[in-house]
Amino acid sequence: MSSGNLSALMGGSKRSPALFFAASASHTVPVAGTYRISALGAGGSGGAIFQTTAGGAASGGGGGGFAESEVSLPAGTVLTITVGAGGAAAASSISGTGVAGNAGGNTTVSGTGLTTLTANGGSGGDKTISNAATATGGAGGTASGGNTVNFPGGLGGNATHTTNAANGGGGGAAGSPLGTGGSGGASAGTTGGGNAGAAGGGGAVGGFAGGAASGSGTPTAAGGAGTGSAGAPKSTGGNGAGGNNKLGIASVASADGFSRIGASTSTIGFGFESVSDPFRALSGGGTSGTSTAAVSSGASGSGAGTGGAAASGVAISGNSGPLGGTGGASSTSPSSATSGTAGPGGGSGGTASNNTGPATSGVGGSGLAAIERIG
Repeated sequence: MSSGNLSALMGGSKRSPALFFAASASHTVPVAGTYRISALGAGGSGGAIFQTTAGGAASGGGGGGFAESEVSLPAGTVLTITVGAGGAAAASSISGTGVAGNAGGNTTVSGTGLTTLTANGGSGGDKTISNAATATGGAGGTASGGNTVNFPGGLGGNATHTTNAANGGGGGAAGSPLGTGGSGGASAGTTGGGNAGAAGGGGAVGGFAGGAASGSGTPTAAGGAGTGSAGAPKSTGGNGAGGNNKLGIASVASADGFSRIGASTSTIGFGFESVSDPFRALSGGGTSGTSTAAVSSGASGSGAGTGGAAASGVAISGNSGPLGGTGGASSTSPSSATSGTAGPGGGSGGTASNNTGPATSGVGGSGLAAIERIG
């Protein structure tokens, strides 16, 4: 067989790597062909609440929606791309004055011959200082216009307040070709005779939810979801395990064995596992929760969520991989609580402190669009 025939058989001359658009732009289709066009809405940020002694509860932000189409387009077609910004961080630095999270922006792709793809951003989380009240997690962004995929983002995790406790719900994951995004883990810690807090884990793609946290009398942090299983809940103090990767292994590494967490020169930076059909190439694992002061719950793998952070000291949840949500954060001593920044499309966790504060949620993941020639 000639090299030309082999190339035709393999379709090499009719395919191209995905072009990513992290900012609004216009794109002119260079050659006629069949294209896969994807739109990802931005994630919402979690709420934030700081209140001396009495504490409060803050819920996680919702994940962005996802829409995708496969269409035949002639050369010269102009596609107009609008990319939504991630929900801005919320910060509470005045005792008793909470701040709700912010919604992520909408991402759209339009053009002649294409039904407009609309991937709406996730809603921001809420906050409360009322005893027994629940701050409802941000709604996941909806999606429409796709002829192959229209899936919403996952809900942010709820957070219920008990006087003297500080509770933060996890952020939801984005929608994807793998289905509705996983919800962030709920948080409902109680004091049990001492100042305590709980933090839910972030959600993952494919509908895997972050773990729920409900400790009593001691900091409790649930695990972030992986692309192969949900994050482990925790109800007795301490830490829940992160969810497995797509191979069922308890590791943040992707199916190809690489850890895309950007932590050192020995790992690959944050990103997708492939530039061919990238939104289906998400197979990383989640991270466990952390109840150790000033120790982050760590960065999750692609598509996965990070564990919550609940500590008698500085509480920090880690940054998530693409489309994953970040865990909530709870500080119950003279220190701050901060949730991680979410990867594209993911929601960030809610944050709460019952001592000196401040409480600051991470920025929701930005929107994204991709165009890939497939035939």
